[in-house]
Amino acid sequence: MKLFNYSKPGPGVKKDAPSQKRFFIFWEVLFRKFFDLCKLNLLFMIPVVVIAAVCFGLAYLGVNVWVVVLLPTILLGPCMMGITFVTRNYAREEHAFIYSDFMDAIKNNWKQSLPYGIITYVYIMLMVVAFPFYWQQAQTNAFFYLPLGICTTVSIVFLFMQYYIPVMIVTFDLKLKAIYKNALILAIVGLGRNLMLTLFLAITFAVMLLLVFANNAITFLIASILFIFLFFAFVSFLINFMVYPNVDRYIIRPFYEKQEESKERTTDIEKSEYVYVDGRLVKREIAEKDSLFDDDSMFH
Repeated sequence: MKLFNYSKPGPGVKKDAPSQKRFFIFWEVLFRKFFDLCKLNLLFMIPVVVIAAVCFGLAYLGVNVWVVVLLPTILLGPCMMGITFVTRNYAREEHAFIYSDFMDAIKNNWKQSLPYGIITYVYIMLMVVAFPFYWQQAQTNAFFYLPLGICTTVSIVFLFMQYYIPVMIVTFDLKLKAIYKNALILAIVGLGRNLMLTLFLAITFAVMLLLVFANNAITFLIASILFIFLFFAFVSFLINFMVYPNVDRYIIRPFYEKQEESKERTTDIEKSEYVYVDGRLVKREIAEKDSLFDDDSMFH
C-alpha cells in the first residue's frame, strides 16, 4: 500500500500549528492556492478540449449514435487522476508541482483509471436509457416505480462512490476491485458528509447554469471564464477536501494502528522472558545456553 509515498519535497502542515475548523481551512487554502488552481484548471482543459473536439468531429462526420459519439470521454478517466492528485495534496495542505505531479499521476495510474473511466461511462449510458424507460412505463403501470426506485438508489450510491474512487486510486496501491469495495463502504458510512458534499456541488452547478442561461452576455462571459480557469479544479478540490477525512478515518488510521499493534506484538515477543523449545515454555536465558541454539548441534 503506497500511503503518502511522495518523492518530491514540499511544505506540509506545521507540527505545532493550531487546529482550525475545516470550514475556515477550506477557504484559507482555496484563497492561498487560487492561482495554482487556475493553472491546474487550464492544464486539465487541454484534454477536455481535445476530447470535446473528437466528439464533435465524430458527430460532424455523420456518426449519429450518441453512445459512440461520447465514447472518447472515457479518456477523461486517466486525466482525472492528474487533477485529483494535485487537489488531494492541497486538501491535505501539502505541496504539489502542478505540471509534473499532474503528468506523473496520469502515467502511474492509467492502468486503473482507464477501466474506471469505462465502468463509469457504461453505467451512465445504461442509466440514461433506464431512467426515461422506467419513468415512461410507470405512467401506465405502477409496478415500474420499483425498478425506477432501485435505479435511483443505486445511482445515488454510485455517485457517492465517485467521490472516493479517484482519490483512492492515486493514494493507495490497491486492486481496482478493492478500491470499489472501499468506495462502496465509504459511500455508506460517510453518508452525512457525502450528502453535504452533494448539496455543495449542486449549488456550484446551479450557479454555473444560472450564469449560462441568464440570457445575459455578461453572465455568460463570467460563466465561460469560470469554466476555463477554475471550474474543474474547484470541484476536484471541494470533493477531495470533503471526502479525505473519511478516507483518513476509515482506511489510513486503521492501517497505521494495525501496523503499530503488529510492532508492539513483535516487540513483546522479543522482550518475552519465556520462549518455546521443543513444545516446552522455558526461560530465555536457559534456552540460550542450551545446545539446541548452538549451530554446531545440528551436526551431532
